[in-house]
Amino acid sequence: MLRPFRLLCACVCLALLGAGACSKTRLGQVLPPGARIDVFPQNARAQLDALFVIDNSKYMTVHQSRVAAQMGRFVGWLDRAQIDWHIGLVTTDVNATPGQFVSGGFYTSDSEGSLPGAILGIGGNGAAIAAALEQMELGLKGPPAGFLRDGADLFLVAVTDNNDPWSPGTDDYYFRVFKGSKGKGNDGIVTLSALAGDLPSGCTIPDPNNPSGTFFAEPAPRLSGLVTRMGGRFKSLCDPAFDQVFDELGATAAGLKRQFRLAKLPDPATLVVHVRATCDTRAESLTFCASVEDQCGESDPAQVCTPRAAATGVDGWSFDADANSILFSGNALPPRGSVVEVQYSEKGTAQ
Repeated sequence: MLRPFRLLCACVCLALLGAGACSKTRLGQVLPPGARIDVFPQNARAQLDALFVIDNSKYMTVHQSRVAAQMGRFVGWLDRAQIDWHIGLVTTDVNATPGQFVSGGFYTSDSEGSLPGAILGIGGNGAAIAAALEQMELGLKGPPAGFLRDGADLFLVAVTDNNDPWSPGTDDYYFRVFKGSKGKGNDGIVTLSALAGDLPSGCTIPDPNNPSGTFFAEPAPRLSGLVTRMGGRFKSLCDPAFDQVFDELGATAAGLKRQFRLAKLPDPATLVVHVRATCDTRAESLTFCASVEDQCGESDPAQVCTPRAAATGVDGWSFDADANSILFSGNALPPRGSVVEVQYSEKGTAQ
């Protein structure tokens, strides 16, 4: 087990020698024989620009209501991660002003306004030809002033009940356009996610106004394939656990990693996990910790979190032997700018 030690300043009078000595404050670690520590930095980027393209064709209002109801969870992840965010909304209506943002502007972390209300107001009277990818492209080419910021991550989300056969560009074309929308060399900060019909057969959701009726979302292999290429999340538009869908989208948008692959095969019994959070990390971002030690006054300042093991609750860490990785589940997610430290002995060498 990791054992920090401190050599505190202490004066020792050596009367016989007529001299005194005083050591300086130091902090070190004593590791068991054969133990190692793998260190993983969490994402530290503090700005996010998010563009949601929401289908406003017939039968989409039930899905819009579900998105509006859970948008607070998405925003909550960004706020807990202390991210300065922009969120814009565009519809899929090709007959409207191309790429126009809903209400002509966007929402920010400083003035959230009625984001759920704006989603509910989109409605289902748009054109039957719902071109999500084309409208996303046009929205990025002519956004409101100040929406896109240099260096901010770009998180794109398409919400639709079709496979978008109407966007005229090829998949390669949209991949290049989206990845290049933050400038040359910044393709790594752009991702695309989608809420659409499951593969391979699509999905249905009950009509809240007609118990015997359902709404169908067709399978969306085009969107699924593009999302995979762009490193985002493809989620079912009909998922009954929509709160968990938006938890995952929020964590993904914040750029927070849940999985940390170890360099060596560990003896699972020797695993010890700590998360060194920055001193300005908010308390609500550390609720998954069994304990938090304040080391902000020391030479390597941090709030040192000892996360719970997953066996003691949903919010915790576990070891995935197949992936040789430490996994954080539920709300147990190392916060922005933190460092994950995993101490262990290699398999077959534990003392």
